[in-house]
Amino acid sequence: MPRKVGFAIIGCGNIGPVHAAAIAAVSQAKLVAVSDVVEATAKKLGEQYGVPWFTDYRKMLELREVEAVCLCIPSGLRMDVAVDCAAAGKHVLSEKPLEVTTKKIDRILAATTRAGVKLGCIFQSRFADGSQLVREALDQGRFGKLVLGDAYIKWYRSPQYYASGKWRGTKKLDGGGALMNQGIHQIDLLQWFMGPVVSVKAQAKRALHEQLEVEDLAVALLEFENGAYGVIEGSTAIWPGHSARVEVHGTRGSVVLEDGAIKFWQFDQPAPVDKKVKKLMARESELGTGAADPLAGLKIEGHRRQIEDFAKAILRDRPPRIDGREGRNAVALIEAIYKAAETGKTVRLK
Repeated sequence: MPRKVGFAIIGCGNIGPVHAAAIAAVSQAKLVAVSDVVEATAKKLGEQYGVPWFTDYRKMLELREVEAVCLCIPSGLRMDVAVDCAAAGKHVLSEKPLEVTTKKIDRILAATTRAGVKLGCIFQSRFADGSQLVREALDQGRFGKLVLGDAYIKWYRSPQYYASGKWRGTKKLDGGGALMNQGIHQIDLLQWFMGPVVSVKAQAKRALHEQLEVEDLAVALLEFENGAYGVIEGSTAIWPGHSARVEVHGTRGSVVLEDGAIKFWQFDQPAPVDKKVKKLMARESELGTGAADPLAGLKIEGHRRQIEDFAKAILRDRPPRIDGREGRNAVALIEAIYKAAETGKTVRLK
């Protein structure tokens, strides 16, 4: 029988059960333990999957069968826990963002490198069929010269959403608002498609949720290393919420993705794959949507694919497809956008 990687989950509320369901759907992985500071939350998930549950994750890390840990705790608490996991010899797969500052992420990178364990960051949107096809088209040069790349995250979050956790909408634990928490998936995709950003101009504010410490509306103008321009619009103040969109435009072709599903695909030179794309365009996104409710519209398939990749990375001793450096890149860009919005000046990343 093929060996399965033993996964544990730290943080059993909200996204934790998504990880548990995804792990259960991966043939190379098995859930072996869960932990949460709230006893009832840990017990509920542990009993659901028939695994030991803990309120102290350090005790859980003592289990030999725990090989990898999914971090599903508030964003600003991940550094210390990730460092502890690495010191215990456990591989780390963190929800996005990897942490709320690049300074904290660098400490995680140092700790995992020192311990010789693998580090990954959940960006399940890259694993969508549409996203993979765009990446292939880029690698094949079908877009010609890249001209413009955009990300639009026009979502809605209710006051009840922010009230559901004291950490939500705080600088210390959420790290930011519409960009750091919600828009980071599309920001990661945009950089994956278009390449590194070299400069940023931006504006940000609270348009609806005045009680927050962070933005619920931000607009940024980007210049990419390849000379292309870009726009990021992110909000949690737009009712009723719309599908997240990423656009890639070149001198020879254009593509539009909505929640990872292809909505527009056209190039000056046709290719055999275009017929496959036409069929995919009639299909719903395998990722679901976070337009109005972060969990109700989310499907596990993206997480399942990424956890499968992380398990295979451990079994085959290779890097995961999305490692800690990739997790850092998205946060670095968002930090630059926040700085540009705060100072009113152009911020250079390179």
